[in-house]
Amino acid sequence: MPENLVFTGSPLIEQPLVLVFGEGVTGLSAKITDLVFAQPPRTNPTRLVLGDSDTSTHPDSLLEVSGALPELRAHLHLVIGVPMALQAALPDLVGTVDLKYQSQTQRPTVAHVQSWSQVSIVTESGLTQPQQHAQATNAGAQDQAQNAVNIGQGVSPSYVEAIRFSREVGSMFQDGCAARSRLHANWSDGLADRRVNGTSPFQEGQRAPAVRINGRFQDGLHDRRAWLKNSWTGAIPRSKGYTGHAGAARPLKMPLPSAFQEAWVPRPGVHLMPAIPPVIPTYWGTALLFACPPLSMPMLVFGARQCGSPEITPVGVVTVAVRKVYVVINDVSLRRASNGVEVPLHSLSLSLDASSWAWGFDAVLPHSAQSLIEPEGTSVVELLVSVNGTTFAVLAENISRERSFGQTSIRLTGRGKNAVLAAPYAPVMTFTNAQARTARQLMDDVLTINGVTNGPSLGWSVDWGLTDWNVPAKVFSHQGTWIEALRAIAGAAGGYLLPHPRDQTIRVRHRYPVAPWDWATETPNFVLPVDAIEKESLRWLEKPVYNRVFASGVDAGVLAQVTRSGTAGDLLAPMVVDALITEAAVARQRGLAVLSDTGRQIEVSLNLPVLADTGIIEPGSFVQYRDSGVDRIGLVRSTQVQAGFPEVWQTLGVQTYA
Repeated sequence: MPENLVFTGSPLIEQPLVLVFGEGVTGLSAKITDLVFAQPPRTNPTRLVLGDSDTSTHPDSLLEVSGALPELRAHLHLVIGVPMALQAALPDLVGTVDLKYQSQTQRPTVAHVQSWSQVSIVTESGLTQPQQHAQATNAGAQDQAQNAVNIGQGVSPSYVEAIRFSREVGSMFQDGCAARSRLHANWSDGLADRRVNGTSPFQEGQRAPAVRINGRFQDGLHDRRAWLKNSWTGAIPRSKGYTGHAGAARPLKMPLPSAFQEAWVPRPGVHLMPAIPPVIPTYWGTALLFACPPLSMPMLVFGARQCGSPEITPVGVVTVAVRKVYVVINDVSLRRASNGVEVPLHSLSLSLDASSWAWGFDAVLPHSAQSLIEPEGTSVVELLVSVNGTTFAVLAENISRERSFGQTSIRLTGRGKNAVLAAPYAPVMTFTNAQARTARQLMDDVLTINGVTNGPSLGWSVDWGLTDWNVPAKVFSHQGTWIEALRAIAGAAGGYLLPHPRDQTIRVRHRYPVAPWDWATETPNFVLPVDAIEKESLRWLEKPVYNRVFASGVDAGVLAQVTRSGTAGDLLAPMVVDALITEAAVARQRGLAVLSDTGRQIEVSLNLPVLADTGIIEPGSFVQYRDSGVDRIGLVRSTQVQAGFPEVWQTLGVQTYA
């Protein structure tokens, strides 16, 4: 905003004032005075206000005083076991405060003048040149140097001193001598009293008499020239006492405005919420009741959204609202699955990624909880971990003890409940299919006691999430545990195993349920605002941009060529060979997994609380969040939960594309 030029008094002359800048004034017989500003305007443009009062306000100023107190010294005599109290009175804080007030306003001396301005008159004045041109002087020139002659010495230095040669030379100039004549100048050298009679800075050089010198140059040591004097010498340290002028400070009361006050405990009493009268809805008739007023046209449209209502959130999408404060009441507990006895807990963490098939578990317990987690015979103890309403079934596999500074703690590690399908709890077997089966049926056959068709079930179910395909007889052959055989079947189609937190269910999911180039149109499972994310980190990855891959079986398989649509298919990825690639359906799924993991990717790490709306977000979920004004959608690849009371955080590893 432009600043005003305010005059506190009335005009100095009776006749009307005229402000003239840069132009001539005619018809005024009075003497004219210039209105001169010492500094340029602070803002542009600047308004001139005549006769108005200064209504500007000045902000409050804050004065801070800091001082160093003297050290507290005392002689103490301590006796073990005897309580004591020490009181000391510190001297007053003394100091000196220098205040400087700058109003940035000019206050010239006010005086009556005949006229307030005048036009500048051009004045010509002579200029005295402090220098004059040097006059050329004819003088003979002689050679002042000759070639050096090597002198044999005991050593052979790179260079030797030239032989001094006695020769008379003539110099055209010598050091100028100041001519004594008074010179008036506005400035001189730093000390004005050192030059009373100034002279012209230069004068014509006078020819020096011929003298005998040894050479044109000599060593650059000033002490070798006795006729030169140094104007300065080494400083001599002087000791001088210093006496402070500060005395005891006087307390100064200065009111400071504050937007807050000290909080106090609520006073006893009862607060009754005011009753809100019910809103009587508008009645529009006896047959049909509409949420909106009647339309202007007498027609009914079914299937469209209500008038004035926001967009309806798709089913299955969790949208976290934007709030100033997110309040979460964390509830974490650890119990035995057999009898429900609670196990004391210090901290715990849970982790799962797309490459793992079981939840990882890590906890720190007090030493008193050791008897509650020790294995009973050959069976491992099963525990139930509850984090904000989500229950995980884990196995207490590894126990270690730590002791430091008289405190003993137990560290417990383990895996999810489905670890019973892997080593060391599961045997190593050979799995084959004597009959033609589908991939889905092969998993059911694996989850039997003997790994055969129609055998006794282990009690585990499969949640199939891939496109099924046929597998001819005697094509599938695998040696390993139950979980390893399941991973081999899912991996043939580019899938992975996603464990259930508690139930005996194994979910089979594809690594890329939707191609990355179609993620922009995909409906996310969770919509997270940036306000709900406590920490975000990004890491860019560069991978080869493949657009074509060959997927092949072994004996009874097929050879399929998978090409990304809309591309030339000129960048070929390494060939994929798997015995279970027996149909085009499995080849297409495997090729999609290979061609999707290409190009420029971004690994995003999002740290956020375990909200009631989201719970614990598992891998395989689509998450949309805002990054610097850009909505990004990615696929969750890893989840890690950290519970360090009273805080509980989850960190999501999200894969997205630049």
